[in-house]
Amino acid sequence: MKKNSVVNVVVAVLALFISGQLFAEEQEVLDTKAVKGAAAKEVNALSSPKEKGRDYLVYVSGGLLGVQEDIDATVGEGSSYRFAGGIQYNKWFGLECYGELTSPIAPRTVLDDLERKFDRSIVGYSISTKGNKYVGIVGKFSYEIKPAFSLVAKVGIAAYEAHQVTADLTLDEPTLLSRYGLLTIDRGVQGYTPVVSIGYEIPVPYQDSKKTSGEVSFTQMFDDNVKHPSLNVSLKYTF
Repeated sequence: MKKNSVVNVVVAVLALFISGQLFAEEQEVLDTKAVKGAAAKEVNALSSPKEKGRDYLVYVSGGLLGVQEDIDATVGEGSSYRFAGGIQYNKWFGLECYGELTSPIAPRTVLDDLERKFDRSIVGYSISTKGNKYVGIVGKFSYEIKPAFSLVAKVGIAAYEAHQVTADLTLDEPTLLSRYGLLTIDRGVQGYTPVVSIGYEIPVPYQDSKKTSGEVSFTQMFDDNVKHPSLNVSLKYTF
């Protein structure tokens, strides 16, 4: 009787152990299926516009330009502005459209340049100038050095309106009818220029900021009519 009791206990223990193993294996299978289902759902959320809405980021930015006065490019000193909007497709590539307005060249600078070109004294003048305008599209390439610091390079093309100068001049150049010569100038050029920019981007105002960042870059225009470098500082907001 005692022997049967021992056998029954051993059998019960073995049965309990085997059933426990089977239950654990069943739970593992169920958990694996649940994980796979969750992973599949996550992939679908990333790839399906219906679940996530989009798999890219949209941003806008605005900032100031630092430009030295340049008579050849008709760029003046003072406040110059840049506004942009773009789509970031992944960590390393995006497309950006931008508009830029430089400060107008100083009338006195234009006057000095005209006197050198005409080799005549200008005894009277009325000069008005406008800043250069640019509208462009660039490809944006980013390389993350560390979580809070990325190198940024942009390459593209921009349409421009430049050299917008209007002047009425009185030259010290006697003619048969007058002691002075009169000259009217109405200039302006349009065209396209390649644009290259290189700089860096960091989160602001905090290192873990997710929506806002700051960008500092050096930009170069290459068309002879507007060939000049600029230093750009802008603030970007990502939706």
